[in-house]
Amino acid sequence: MTITDLKKAFEQPLPGIKGHQLLMPSYRNALRLEAVQAKSPRRAGVLVHLFEGAQGLEVLLMKRPVYEGTHSGQISFPGGGYEEGDGSLQGTAYREAFEEVGLCKEDLLSIGALSWLYIPPSNFYVEPYVTYSEQCPELVLEEKEVAYTLSIPLSKICDRSLLRDTEVMTKYGALKVPAFHWEGDVIWGATAMILGELSALFS
Repeated sequence: MTITDLKKAFEQPLPGIKGHQLLMPSYRNALRLEAVQAKSPRRAGVLVHLFEGAQGLEVLLMKRPVYEGTHSGQISFPGGGYEEGDGSLQGTAYREAFEEVGLCKEDLLSIGALSWLYIPPSNFYVEPYVTYSEQCPELVLEEKEVAYTLSIPLSKICDRSLLRDTEVMTKYGALKVPAFHWEGDVIWGATAMILGELSALFS
């Protein structure tokens, strides 16, 4: 897959919930925006960064360190909660990506936004923003926020060869969830749902 393919994919309507559903854990429901807003969620932005790798476009991900919190040790995108001064959730995504892994806005090409989604365990409303660069930028990791980074070829995500159910520990106990498996890492939950919508753009 190429940057041309990526740009063409974003010229069509977003798959939205249909893209999320394949990777949606069984304990989640598709909620309307009004229902989510009624929960007074925290707002967040994440950056879905793609770059040219050995197998075409690759998606940059990071592993959270183990800590006392809902998303301890999980694979995620760079991103976090909105702060005054961000201006927008896209601004949040850029700020957090710089703070966590050293991605500089000036070095990234903005491609578009994916659909918002709601994360019930942590009560977050999240907006994902897609960016591109010709190569993986030199990363500078914030050790308190990032254990390490990884990247997965977009072609592998789209052909769903990495997808299978697995058991994970959640806020609700041990549950079987759909997940991507890549070199020992398990990508599930909101991160997998975002990747699911991204892959649906190419189907």
